[in-house]
Amino acid sequence: MEKTDFVILAAGRGERLWPITNHIPKTMVRILKKPLLEWIVEGVYPFARKIVIVVGFKKEAVEKHFSKTPYADKIVFMHQKEQKGTAHALLEAEKEVQGNFVVFNGDNFFDPHSFHSFLDEMREGNWFLVGKKVEDKSSYGEIVSENGMLKRIVEKQGAQEPGTANTNLAFLPKSFFSILKGLKPSERGELEFTDALNVFASENKVKIIEYPGYWNDVGFFWNYLDASEFACANLLEDKREGVIEKGVVVEGVLHLGKGSVIRAPARIEGPVFIGENSVIGPNCFLRKGTVVEDGCHVGSSELKNTILMSRSNTPHFNYVGDSVICEDVNMGAGAITANLRFDNKIVFAFVNGKMVSSGKRKLGCVIGSGTRIGINVSITCGMMVGSGCKIYPRVFVKENVPDGLVLKE
Repeated sequence: MEKTDFVILAAGRGERLWPITNHIPKTMVRILKKPLLEWIVEGVYPFARKIVIVVGFKKEAVEKHFSKTPYADKIVFMHQKEQKGTAHALLEAEKEVQGNFVVFNGDNFFDPHSFHSFLDEMREGNWFLVGKKVEDKSSYGEIVSENGMLKRIVEKQGAQEPGTANTNLAFLPKSFFSILKGLKPSERGELEFTDALNVFASENKVKIIEYPGYWNDVGFFWNYLDASEFACANLLEDKREGVIEKGVVVEGVLHLGKGSVIRAPARIEGPVFIGENSVIGPNCFLRKGTVVEDGCHVGSSELKNTILMSRSNTPHFNYVGDSVICEDVNMGAGAITANLRFDNKIVFAFVNGKMVSSGKRKLGCVIGSGTRIGINVSITCGMMVGSGCKIYPRVFVKENVPDGLVLKE
């Protein structure tokens, strides 16, 4: 197959993922220690003539990371200096695109094993837009089709019912840029890629392809946990390069990185990912879906379906379930996260001034980088604790904690 150009939109900040995105752009949020953006780049690299990545917020972090990867020879970075919308971001790539091209959102997670699903359409030269069937369409732009062709995209409607979500993964001609140049700002003052797609679909046939694999737009921290859980269950290889002491029980898939040690007694119920130079145990219980990155210490504690980022510690009698703990966080003895409401109802979170349903009965919290949690602190379901906070002993956290706050009884 003739190789084509790929444009990946990676300029956004990802405000709904606060505090995870305080120090990195959303595209650099990691799944199994690999950034979202790299999962896409790795998947399209064999088919690409050129990979144009449009960067913006914290662009240096993106550029530095990819300069050290085996994909650097095909990557060109374009800088969106002002955040004027997705169509404006795509326009930044125009001069680097030679002909027909594929566009991706760089902050989505796609099952890389399913990229083949749209390659046949590219070979035949059919313009297409990739959709994904979802149970609740209210959080997504919805694809409206007729006889398998795009009729229009309707942005985020209120009805919580099944539909086809727009992934913004599309195959388009170079002439599409002329439509982008003629756009007017939307009601929220941005130049929208979806508006351009609607114009293009009114004049051309755009086939709708349903993505057969897993897709997640990683909009909220519970979506991030879902994507990580999928990767653990489906993409993780059993690889044990560290030390496992006699007396450690391991069931299921375990990735154990170099320099890491699991001290007995401990129990690992995979799939579990442990990075490099981490110390696990003794008296530790890691349950399925747990990801422990580099340089962490998990002592006599229990972690379940949790992401523990680099250099963070849960050393003494901690329970952390269905939660995201960012870099350089220390949890004092007896500090725990609740992940199930007492009334057994769906957990809500307060995000950007709105109460948002997670759709989950079990959901813990997210704790930003550099935060210190005192002894016997309890954090209730759905809470978001900012970066650089200090939570004093015995505090019961029942509302979001802003960055840098010192919280006492």
